[in-house]
Amino acid sequence: MKRILILAVIFQSVLSTAVQAHHDKKYLVTGSYELSQPGSWHVLFATEVGNHFSKRSYGFEPGILYGINDRLDVELHSHHGIHDGEIHTEGIALESRLGLIGDFSNGEEKVSNGNVPFGMALLMEFEKGLQDHPDNYEGRVIAGIELSNYTIAGNLIWEQSSDGKGTLEPGYALGIKRNVIQELALGLEIDGNFEQINASKITPGVYISAAERFDLKLGASLRIDSFPEEPIVRLALVYGLE
Repeated sequence: MKRILILAVIFQSVLSTAVQAHHDKKYLVTGSYELSQPGSWHVLFATEVGNHFSKRSYGFEPGILYGINDRLDVELHSHHGIHDGEIHTEGIALESRLGLIGDFSNGEEKVSNGNVPFGMALLMEFEKGLQDHPDNYEGRVIAGIELSNYTIAGNLIWEQSSDGKGTLEPGYALGIKRNVIQELALGLEIDGNFEQINASKITPGVYISAAERFDLKLGASLRIDSFPEEPIVRLALVYGLE
């Protein structure tokens, strides 16, 4: 855990240039519909800590996100786990988001005939598995809306693994958060699949945006059917580069 926290501090301390924090990473497990501004870069870092059969597990994902044009951005990130005190690289993933509905060019996702910020995007991800880990494929249709102090996002998710253990049954994720002040929001996310609703997870979270420089998110995921089993603690950081 100390290594993970040190990595997070390093990401924050070595980057010093601020840009508008506008990207598709506003939740912990739910994808939001926003895209990166054209020509902008974001450094990403996410980590999770959980227990499985009384054995603690650690995982983290560093990455970088780039806005290609008004309706397309691309992300490269890697998946790592910590086992027996050693870091293992489990996969490298390429992810892309395509804006479907909304005016993404000015950072204002609004339908053309209304004043309510709304947008839809398509996400596609391919992860190349390493060290005996399977390849993974994921697709998401993402929709979101902003109403006063509330932000709501919904995802329809399809996942498949090359080892056949994945599923083509659609999953879902839903996130809602409310701004307490401009820089701080509290929210709740739920995700799972439609075949086993009772196995869904709920994730209460705290979302912090500071000086339009970075977004920090912290929460804990709990399975509904195994409550009060020890939760998976999640932390994510997005930092803007010029």
